[in-house]
Amino acid sequence: MKWTSQSAGMAEGITRRKSKASGFCYVADCVLAILLLKKDRIIDAEAGPRKARVMYLDLDLHFSDGVSQAFYSPGGASNEPQVLTFSIHHTSPGFFPVSQLSSLSDCSHHSFDPFTLSLPLARGASDPTFARIWESVESIKNAFRPDYVVVQCGVDGLAGDPYAVWNWSLGSSEGSLSWCLSRILHVWQCKTLLVGGGGYNHPNAARAWTHLPSLALRKPLPMTADIPDHPAFPLYAPSFTLDVPPGHSKDLNTDAYLSEVETRFAEIADIICRVLGNDEVVSCSSELNA
Repeated sequence: MKWTSQSAGMAEGITRRKSKASGFCYVADCVLAILLLKKDRIIDAEAGPRKARVMYLDLDLHFSDGVSQAFYSPGGASNEPQVLTFSIHHTSPGFFPVSQLSSLSDCSHHSFDPFTLSLPLARGASDPTFARIWESVESIKNAFRPDYVVVQCGVDGLAGDPYAVWNWSLGSSEGSLSWCLSRILHVWQCKTLLVGGGGYNHPNAARAWTHLPSLALRKPLPMTADIPDHPAFPLYAPSFTLDVPPGHSKDLNTDAYLSEVETRFAEIADIICRVLGNDEVVSCSSELNA
């Protein structure tokens, strides 16, 4: 298998279920990509040949029910885990999709699987909230030590989306979508596959999926870049630039909740290290402002 360091295909990557149709796509493209990647063999300088590890990170507003269920092992029964799924999403009563796996991961629960992880965020999730949880995301990544990362770049959490749930921005501030993807692409040092996801404000989705490949190519387009003239140009009012600024609704993710997130994922990172036989988690926290 020949890979460049980053690959991007922004066709929608909303996930499908094993036994029935769900959502908007008829093919479980994310699952198929992971199944292909996990076939690779890695030459580990310390441990010798081993199977590839694949981390799936879902940034869509909706829970990654199809992918999470595909690799879920109740009670963490897998002896040689190759796939870790991590979904950051919104959940509330009746919000699609309804799944028992969409609540905050709890290592004390009898069905807990340390390789099927869930981090729900309340309404108003903002750049500062994403910046705060990102150290937990990176602690999981460093514990698992993936060879490949598949990122579902859903943009329905950006401000201005018709779902109107989060305040997330596209821009370059700490915690923005651009900031998170830049860290994955240029700090994590993993081969990375970017796929699309939800996004129902069409001009904002076009903005995001124009900007994200430019990050992968290390030729980032500035947020002040003008939208070129084309038949849909009026839809990009009022700014007519690339940026999607943050929203202004109240961020309901409290300090107490985010502290609980930090505590739980620190425990989960330790569990992953023990399962995989890693001695320690190499922290990226000192690099978060890089």
